[in-house]
Amino acid sequence: MRPDRKIRRAPARRGVAVVYVAISMTVVFGMAAMAVDIGALYAAKAELQRAADAAALAAASELVDVETVEGAERVFAMADAYARENTVIGRVPGLATADVEFGKAEPDGERFRFETSNNVVDAVRVTVRRSQGSEAGPMNFMFATIFGYHTRDLEATAAAMLIPRDMSVIIDLSNSMNWDSQLRYWARDDGGYSNLRDIWAAMDGPEPSRPYIPGSELETEYASDTGPTFGEMTTWGTPLIGGYDPSSDPGLWEIRKGSNTVNATISARLAARGYSSDEITQLMSRNYDSSSSTYENRVAVIMGLADWRSGRPGGRASGGDGDARVESNELTWINTPSFELSWDWRDYIQYVYNSSNMRNNVSEFRYRYGLKTFTDFMLDSEPESTSTYGLYNTPQEPLRAVKDAVQIMVDTIEAQDNLDQLALQIFATTARTEVSLTDALDETPTVLYKRQSGHYDRATNIGGGLATAIAHLRSPVARENAKKVIVLMSDGVANIDENGNSVGDGAEGARSYALDQAQQAADYGYTIYTVSVGYNVDRELMQEIAALGKGQEFYAVGSPEEYTEQLEDIFKRLGGKRPVALIE
Repeated sequence: MRPDRKIRRAPARRGVAVVYVAISMTVVFGMAAMAVDIGALYAAKAELQRAADAAALAAASELVDVETVEGAERVFAMADAYARENTVIGRVPGLATADVEFGKAEPDGERFRFETSNNVVDAVRVTVRRSQGSEAGPMNFMFATIFGYHTRDLEATAAAMLIPRDMSVIIDLSNSMNWDSQLRYWARDDGGYSNLRDIWAAMDGPEPSRPYIPGSELETEYASDTGPTFGEMTTWGTPLIGGYDPSSDPGLWEIRKGSNTVNATISARLAARGYSSDEITQLMSRNYDSSSSTYENRVAVIMGLADWRSGRPGGRASGGDGDARVESNELTWINTPSFELSWDWRDYIQYVYNSSNMRNNVSEFRYRYGLKTFTDFMLDSEPESTSTYGLYNTPQEPLRAVKDAVQIMVDTIEAQDNLDQLALQIFATTARTEVSLTDALDETPTVLYKRQSGHYDRATNIGGGLATAIAHLRSPVARENAKKVIVLMSDGVANIDENGNSVGDGAEGARSYALDQAQQAADYGYTIYTVSVGYNVDRELMQEIAALGKGQEFYAVGSPEEYTEQLEDIFKRLGGKRPVALIE
């Protein structure tokens, strides 16, 4: 009987099992469906956050000039573009205007927090949405609809700030930083002009405007001004423009060593000063020019830089030995100008007839004495602040353009009202810190405006400039959490090695020293931007330095008018080229 009972109950049990399986499969498939939708939900949130992060970082990089309508529009456009590059579950999450908020990053312990602000802006917050009313629309469920859930509104927010920078600005103060003002570049082939006359006028006049606008000497701010005069050097002469010819310039008197001087104007001026015809004959004669000092003496008398007590019968003054030679002990020199600190008139005369610059670079001006060659003498031969005081207050080019560009960079940074600090290092043969890191940003251009080309010394120690900046950025005055940035400017070629030795322009020892220091800065995580100026700069070296520092090389070239504009644009960009970071 027992087997019969088992046979009767089997169908019932199989029916219950089928029901259980059916119910279980429904639950399993339901859970699987929910898992798909939940997975898509998490994926969408992750993609939204990625889009928000990218948009916030991109927007923060454009926060310069955000106070203008154009600046704000540029920030929004950048945020929107980067949001659109990150699709969210197949949809493009375009932004609405309200999705981009401007504000300020306020310190909060070791972090920063975002606070909305329309006045002081150094941070931006971006919200990316997949919601009802947004461009991408809400998140659609695939299977949750069976439970009555069709869509879900999602959003993600990210805030990014401009990171505070500790910046070292390294400026080349070698003597070549006034070359564009010298006679060596008077005959430019790039449409520009030497501003040598402006240098002369500024030595006895107001300082240049800020910014100074270079151009023809007939059109600059000094066109109606004049500079100091000395002895017979009383007129500037022919402008250094167009078809200028030194040989026909009334502002230059040619007095060749070993040649008789024949010039009716000179003879007339000597007579007007009381010299007899006999004395004039001796002064114009080459007879004793084999002695350099005697030649220099007669030049000094002719140019009115010294009076001659010849002692000759019927002569202008007694006191000499009466022979025809113009001797040193028979001269009374006029005073040198107040800005002279270490040179005399004989140094000027020697420069004009015997300097390497006159012999090799501007031979057409050799033996020609006047205000043009005198001003050139100060720039080329006596540029140091201990030799000629006040050249810093003249528009030495390209240095003046660099000074004005640094001021524009500072103005750009200050307009952002941020937490940046600035230091100033300078280099020539040696390097030094002129302004320690400070949030009083205007100290850097203020000090730089009082430095002249060749201020301390004359060579080009690029490695030393970098080494000095690195040491300063690693000192206690630097902030641990600030981004360290170096801006290196030069117009020349490295020629000083790590031991301070002059090794020649572009020598391997000098280049290696600069590159080694750039690598060290890179190892510390510092970013290096380089600014190359002019035709003579070693751009290859400057590019290598920038590449090591993961920065960028900028190049300003052309006439003074052209590179002035370029430098202002470059330094303005550097002022706004701040690193960014997410803060929420």
